[in-house]
Amino acid sequence: MLGLGASLLSPYAADAGYVNTHSLSLDGAGTGSDRDFLDTNTTLQAQLRESFSISMWVKLDDGQTSPADYFAGSVATGNQIALTLLSTGKLNFVHFSNSDIALYNTDAVIFSNGPSDWTHIGVTVTERFMGGDTAYKLYVNGSEAAGTKTLGISGPNHDLFTTSVNFGFGAPGGSGAGTDGLIDECAFFDDVLTDDEMLAIGGGGAPTDITGHDHLYLYYKLNNNTNDEVGNSNGTLKGQAAFSTTTP
Repeated sequence: MLGLGASLLSPYAADAGYVNTHSLSLDGAGTGSDRDFLDTNTTLQAQLRESFSISMWVKLDDGQTSPADYFAGSVATGNQIALTLLSTGKLNFVHFSNSDIALYNTDAVIFSNGPSDWTHIGVTVTERFMGGDTAYKLYVNGSEAAGTKTLGISGPNHDLFTTSVNFGFGAPGGSGAGTDGLIDECAFFDDVLTDDEMLAIGGGGAPTDITGHDHLYLYYKLNNNTNDEVGNSNGTLKGQAAFSTTTP
């Protein structure tokens, strides 16, 4: 992993010339086949059995909507990954694996009632190979937000995560209310980002091109297409999801 000095010198962490032309617009209201989201067309089952990180930018029509909105994940019985927004405006991460469960939410309200500005959000999930439960961190604009964990998932159960549901951004694959607003620069890493790496990605007020980042497994710039810049799995728009020229 890169330290801060290396991160700031890296072309993917300080790309002042990156032109971000589009984001993805979602209404958050649909159900079933009418739900708006980006389907990654991959379950990520092998990657979700290990440590991983999620990074994305969001601009919400309502920061305290009810029911809770989903930003990313997949939902299946007994096995679920979900980065969500609670109706209180707090960020929340839900992790079911082999019917074991952990919940982790920010202690402070992140999104106020009403429309929000563009905000970078991220989560890191660290599997404990040598004992102890899986650990979590939530990030807002590149900085860790203090949080509280409820219950926990053991290493053996983490390693047994099983799903046939594709991972989604803007709503989870499977079921659950989607994001009402805009999303952009959606990325999945097959390892834990350091604090410095998350700061380099989300702390500058606007996206940088992170192509080539260590452990980057999926990366959707959403610049008027659903290509995965890494090449592992191109996405598909679902429901009425559409491109917007409003960008961070």
